[in-house]
Amino acid sequence: MLIHNLNSLRLGFSTKQADAIKNKGLALFVDEQLNTNYKVEMPLFVAEGPKTLKEFQSLRKQVNSGEKDKEKVANEMAKLRFEWKAFIIKRCNESEFPLREKINLFFQNHFVSTLQSVKVPYWIYKHYETINNHAFGNYKTLVKEIVYSNAMIKYLDNQQNKKDNINENLGRELLELFTLGEGNYTENDIKNTALALAGLNFGEEKGMYRPRLKDNSTKTVFGKSGNFIIDDVIDIIFEQKNTPYFITEKILKWFFYDNPTKELVLKYGKLLKEYNFELQPFFKALFVEECKNTTCGTQIKNPLIYFLQVHNDLELAPNYTFLAFILKNQGMDIYDQPNVKGWKGGKDWLTAQIYSDRNQFIEAVIDGNKKFENRLNKQLEKFNVGEVAFNPKLTLQNTSSAKTILEELTSKMIFETTEDMKNELKDLLKYDFDPSSENANQIILRVYKYLAKCPEFQII
Repeated sequence: MLIHNLNSLRLGFSTKQADAIKNKGLALFVDEQLNTNYKVEMPLFVAEGPKTLKEFQSLRKQVNSGEKDKEKVANEMAKLRFEWKAFIIKRCNESEFPLREKINLFFQNHFVSTLQSVKVPYWIYKHYETINNHAFGNYKTLVKEIVYSNAMIKYLDNQQNKKDNINENLGRELLELFTLGEGNYTENDIKNTALALAGLNFGEEKGMYRPRLKDNSTKTVFGKSGNFIIDDVIDIIFEQKNTPYFITEKILKWFFYDNPTKELVLKYGKLLKEYNFELQPFFKALFVEECKNTTCGTQIKNPLIYFLQVHNDLELAPNYTFLAFILKNQGMDIYDQPNVKGWKGGKDWLTAQIYSDRNQFIEAVIDGNKKFENRLNKQLEKFNVGEVAFNPKLTLQNTSSAKTILEELTSKMIFETTEDMKNELKDLLKYDFDPSSENANQIILRVYKYLAKCPEFQII
């Protein structure tokens, strides 16, 4: 069962898909996850919020003129941002297709656009919908659609990019962060890409060129010249050598390895190019092949995986706004990355403070800590999310003996155990442990707490 638990974490956010992977087989499970028409229904709080920048600015003017209470509106907007974060986390946890959500979240971190900067909730929704609609299609098409999204135009200031007054932000990030990677283009390529983006401004549903603001000069990008718009430039970018390898390395880091080897990047980058940047067959080949690898400890769990795994293991009723709040404190603020480069991952997911906070959370869940719970409830009070309380329950398949309990927990939680760990576990759960005793569940929960606080539980 160990490999199925491992792959459930790789392809989702907890171990709850392990049985499905085991029963269906890896290839069929991946195929079902990738072959689904999975739409995003607009949540009510987005439908009722501002749909355009003008609507948002009108609301702000009403606040500044005193027509609306400034503090109340600020709290409402903050609440709305957390509702969106909670909406995304709920999809990750409850979806029948967690692999799809994990791919969506990867692309949101690749094409960063934040609530804090964009302001308009509807534009953020459309950004996410664009990713969801194209994440299994052609990567070049996805790049084009994202560049035209109102959210991306706002986030990278392309509304300020006009002929005779060029703003290079979106052009630079298109080359450096979305397609080629640093060092694979020249400053002249950036300048001419920005010229091709001049005049691309906000539209009703997506960006559109404003003819009076468009630059109609001849642009030269990667040795090709013409009166290009950004679609033409993206076509040229996808002819460049490093394009398939740059995105492949980031995908390998998100799903499997904090430090993928050069050989793996070359292998799968070449495959992506052979598939002509079609993502669905590429993902299927990647997941089926790499999930055969039983090597553990190649990736530090991001906070979302960590907390959703604990919630599912202990059957905690999820309060998704609370989870959004605690993820923010763990450095994984959903749709509000610290900068355009997104979450770095790797060692950034396990600083001394993050590790300490995770352990404090586990202790509070297992042993109870009213001071901790009260502090959380006080911090979340203004968001009207209800009380945060923990009632852990651990359901195991085989509780016939201490040996079977330890085997099941370690295969679910710790993929490699040391001799010292085995000895400490035997001390926690004696060989003559009686599973029917009155306090048996609490004793088993203490074993879970011990394992969850181990450094080994922090990795996949």
